[in-house]
Amino acid sequence: MNGSSDAVANAAKRLAELEKKRSKAIESSRIITRKTKNMIHAIHVRDDYAAIADEIRGDVNGLVDYLKDEPSVLCLAVVQDALGEYAEAFIFASVVKDEGVPPYESLGISPQAWLMGLADSIGEMRRMVLTYLIDGDIDNARSLFDRMDSVGDDVLSFDVPDAIVPVRRKQDVARSIIEKTRSDITNAVMLAQYNKN
Repeated sequence: MNGSSDAVANAAKRLAELEKKRSKAIESSRIITRKTKNMIHAIHVRDDYAAIADEIRGDVNGLVDYLKDEPSVLCLAVVQDALGEYAEAFIFASVVKDEGVPPYESLGISPQAWLMGLADSIGEMRRMVLTYLIDGDIDNARSLFDRMDSVGDDVLSFDVPDAIVPVRRKQDVARSIIEKTRSDITNAVMLAQYNKN
């Protein structure tokens, strides 16, 4: 019976370790998500976000390193959602600055989390385009829309099963957002031309 007792004790110890890591991962993921929302807000209002971006990158690197030997915890929905939010914020920032889309390797995350963030970034780009239009800045609106449209093409180019990454619904949303934004820009350009005449 000693062998059985040892097996039970070892399993209990291992499960306790997993529970501890899971709790810490959930807490860290919530912090990352909150900070990424702050970063995205700063981009929209044109505030300096360099410090918070550094914080987020450090938080993500710390979380991924903490879970490097625990793939079951790293793959938790709450963790992957946080990493997707991180990807969204950094992709959005990079595209707004016309620096292209950072690859998943440079962000230190899985291609799945990166793709989900890439798809979600299109919604933030639309918000920025609309801000430009409200400000009467059609040139910047059109320029950002061109980059947004290119990102949309990238998102739509993926054809993977939902079991690998559940991106199909986000692809449909991205397509709709791009077409609405294209219509908004067309209307703004036509209105500007009408007002000139």
